Amino acid sequence: MLSLDEIALVLGFSLGYLWGESFSQFDQAIKHRSAWFKELSPFKQWLAASTLDVFHHFQYGLALILLVSAYGFCLDPLLHTILVWAGWGLVASDWKDYQNVIKRLNAAKN
Repeated sequence: MLSLDEIALVLGFSLGYLWGESFSQFDQAIKHRSAWFKELSPFKQWLAASTLDVFHHFQYGLALILLVSAYGFCLDPLLHTILVWAGWGLVASDWKDYQNVIKRLNAAKN
């Protein structure tokens, strides 16, 4: 049987991961299926894509982990666990997006 801490960990990670996946779908929809994006000049496309890449859920996950770790001492321990692991879920879900960003940046160099 799972303990409350283990349930909080699984719940937090899955919430963060699924939230991150919804960010990824939104990001991909803008960059690859949006008529607005396709009508932009190449420079503006690069700027918009780079902005979406920089302000990504990886950073939000790290910020959540750091803020809760630094200032979450007054939180209920289960809420603390959920929030920290939600941050790790956000970080984990962004891994494939970072691989795509690295590929795009390497392609731009060539």
